[in-house]
Amino acid sequence: MMTILWLLLAAPLQAATAYDGPALSREDFNRLAAAEGVPLYWAPGGKTAELPEPGALLPKGGADLSVYISDGTLSEAFRSAYLRLVQARRLEAVRRELDQGLPAVIYNDFRQAPPAERALAEHLAAAARLIDELYLQQKGALRYLSAVRSGDEASRALFERNQGPWCEGPQTEADPFCSALPSFPKKLSDAYPEGWAQDAALCESLGKRPGGKALLDPFTVVREKDGKPKALPLTAVYGERMRAVAAELRLAAAGLGGEEAALRRYLLAAAKGFSTSDWSEADEAWADMGGKSKWYLRVGPDETSFEACQEKAGFHLAWARVDAAAAAWREKLTPLRQELEDSLAQLIGPAYRPRRAAFALPDFIAVVLNAGDSRPGLGAIAGQSLPNWGQVAEQGRRRTMVMTNITGNPESRRLSREKAAELLAPEALAYYPEDDEPGLLGIILHEAAHNLGPHTNTKVNGKLPPEIFGGRLDGVLEELKAQTAALWYVDLLRRQGLLSEERTRQVYAHELVWAFGHIAEGMFSDGDNPKPYSQLAAVQIGSFVKAGALSFGRVGRRELFSVDFDRLPAAVEDLMRRVGRIKAVGDAAGGKALVDGFITGEDAGLVRLDEIRRRLGRLPRPSFSYTLRY
Repeated sequence: MMTILWLLLAAPLQAATAYDGPALSREDFNRLAAAEGVPLYWAPGGKTAELPEPGALLPKGGADLSVYISDGTLSEAFRSAYLRLVQARRLEAVRRELDQGLPAVIYNDFRQAPPAERALAEHLAAAARLIDELYLQQKGALRYLSAVRSGDEASRALFERNQGPWCEGPQTEADPFCSALPSFPKKLSDAYPEGWAQDAALCESLGKRPGGKALLDPFTVVREKDGKPKALPLTAVYGERMRAVAAELRLAAAGLGGEEAALRRYLLAAAKGFSTSDWSEADEAWADMGGKSKWYLRVGPDETSFEACQEKAGFHLAWARVDAAAAAWREKLTPLRQELEDSLAQLIGPAYRPRRAAFALPDFIAVVLNAGDSRPGLGAIAGQSLPNWGQVAEQGRRRTMVMTNITGNPESRRLSREKAAELLAPEALAYYPEDDEPGLLGIILHEAAHNLGPHTNTKVNGKLPPEIFGGRLDGVLEELKAQTAALWYVDLLRRQGLLSEERTRQVYAHELVWAFGHIAEGMFSDGDNPKPYSQLAAVQIGSFVKAGALSFGRVGRRELFSVDFDRLPAAVEDLMRRVGRIKAVGDAAGGKALVDGFITGEDAGLVRLDEIRRRLGRLPRPSFSYTLRY
């Protein structure tokens, strides 16, 4: 519970107060006091303080000021009133956070399905609930689950949507009052010991500590023992819930009977991973399942964005139907995999030698259920390439997936077009696509590019990218490489005759608007934690403006971005060459200079961050929930 400490000083008519919580501005105090029936006015002037000085308070109407000021100090009645105003301000922020999401439901009814499918749905739904709890525990939010006040439905909705009390919307994530809980807890993940500051300094120091490689291992949790940090396997900290997930996965496998042999093998291997914290067998079974099941399933720890250092893998579950009808592009691109790899290697130069391109091109899937790290509060994961570590990844045997019923959701389409109209000049807006294919192609190429060129398992002088760049910068550079490669490959497909000139421009227009959307979300979360997609988008837009492929200026009555589609391919190629070489030689200083230059450096103004945020900030993002009946 939030507290106010009242410390009386010897000087008469003066009180010094220390307030443990966000402080109301004078404007908010007066506005909320009027709305909440508190008969006080905080007058202008005086010293800046967390709480008003007693002499700055004036009564309104016939109010008795002595109720709120006693012997020259703020009274308990004032304390109570102030706390009420703080909570009113909190609830305003909570509603603003919720308003930035537009609810969308992914609904699946298995009640008339065959018994094996009903059993699969039942046990995967149970596993998903446990995965949600595990992820809440990893985020440091599980301890607050029961603390949302009874009757405070808005705060409960925020907690459920965001999987924790903290806000994620671009308009509210930095608002100190935006919290599902009256106590305003600080966002601290469970990845590191209690009491440790989770900031850039910690992230930079982890690898330099004794046993630093283990401390950075994605499948460990850091704890203190005898005053020293120690890396523990996930099962040592989350074992009880992990074993419960394993039990549900085994029941799901048993319910399949003799059907779906590849899926059954994966379920049992994943259950073993949840029992041992060794995911190698599950990765092998998962890689083998591609093309052998009508279902897509991935369950385990994978992505690292949930915690401040972006080093630890978060638990998630993603279950979907394989969408065979949407797989035409896989057939077109499969024969080109080696050419995609070789052409990128040629662009990068001698620092990178091409590898055999053995990865599988995307599975197209229609999502049934997402849980844990696969279920962000706003938006949804539209594509992935997994696993991120281990032998399957090192040998280029990742599986890539594109979620067709996320990007094709009617609300997603409508909001994307509104974003495009806010920022693109009419000549460019004319190329913004009416159908889903350009957006799907962008996702396909992005996810394929994670398997091409220098990637997450490419060593330089014996070191992996996180060791060279640090988890934060590595995350930005890898996503920047993948998204820039996706744009670069578009022109290759045009030259191959797989895309018309008009379709090529439609893909470019769609991906530029995608970048604007991520820029609108801001560059950092939780103070200084970089948002990889937002920062890569800023680097791209700033680079293209600098190269003359984009320009921002008055078009009619508005200022808009104009696109020179003839100059854009060369601008993309220049950026791709630079990013590829940075990753290929392990140039951490060059990578930092590239990214920082467009985020906080002299070229940041080219991005028009504030203007993009102002225009797109009013538009909500789809907020997906998943409903199963079985």
